Amino acid sequence: MGWIFIGCIFILGSGFFLWKRKIVVGIWSIKVFTSTGIIKESPPEKTLKEPTLMAKDVKDLPAEFIADPFIIARNNSYYMFFEVLDKSTMKGVISFAFSQNGQDWKYERMVLQENFHLSYPYVFEYDGEFYMIPETIEAGKIQLYKAKHFPDEWVVASELIEGSFADPSLFYYNHKWWMFGSMHGQLHLFYSDSLTENWTEHPKSPLIHNNHQVTRLGGRVIVEDNRIYRYTQDGKPTYGRAVRVFEILELSEHFYREKEINLVLNGTDADDWRNDGMHSIDQVKINKDQWLIAVDGHRLETRPYLSWKLDYMRYKYGSWFWKSAFAFVLI
Repeated sequence: MGWIFIGCIFILGSGFFLWKRKIVVGIWSIKVFTSTGIIKESPPEKTLKEPTLMAKDVKDLPAEFIADPFIIARNNSYYMFFEVLDKSTMKGVISFAFSQNGQDWKYERMVLQENFHLSYPYVFEYDGEFYMIPETIEAGKIQLYKAKHFPDEWVVASELIEGSFADPSLFYYNHKWWMFGSMHGQLHLFYSDSLTENWTEHPKSPLIHNNHQVTRLGGRVIVEDNRIYRYTQDGKPTYGRAVRVFEILELSEHFYREKEINLVLNGTDADDWRNDGMHSIDQVKINKDQWLIAVDGHRLETRPYLSWKLDYMRYKYGSWFWKSAFAFVLI
């Protein structure tokens, strides 16, 4: 009887602990707006007032949040790809939304899922074809995907680089392909004459060491009027706090030099959708004097751990979980 009593006390204590335990969850959303130029300083607050897309807009899977937006213009319409964190697996997948005018957006569907986490779907057009380099850090390599049927069918075209690089960001400049990737607070740079093969690490790489404020890319690298702009996440004091922009002043197979321009996105410390930070920006030129801008932001929510865990298990196991739980209670 003594052991039974001790067991009951242990179960009750564990249950009480789980009931009182809390978990902090980051809820990311996306905002789209227009600008007369690329973003080199903080945009007006009114342009960021309300998010354009939120997790509740995702209809084909249980979404914890959406983040990392990238836009492609095609046939006078716009396609925005982004990460959706799937509650049933707690891994990221890639989905897209569609707009005919760049202002009114409708979530469409998931287009890419792997058995590892996907995020940061860096999508671009080259030589009449559409490509995507999502973050595939869990796979231990950077993979190039090609649209077999745009926008919703993608296949691996090539494995570019071995290594667990975060947020790989690619651009074409001076007749070469260049790609940034970050790992453990270091900024790496690679280059190639070909998009699909023969990537070489720059002799100055890693360009930056032991710095989590300026090494992880935070959006598309912009080449405009022969000037290059690199956007980077500022992960201090917490992940996803802000975005900074640097101008690359010198870039060749032997040299690299950049300077910081400004902090362009930041949290508000107010009770809104981005009060705890912003960490990604994409920019697409849609006519001579206008750019379409997509950014993300997040707020931190404190939730009861037990209800959060039960919610996750409900999506992971479906009705089987609840039938089993009910049977256990009856026993």
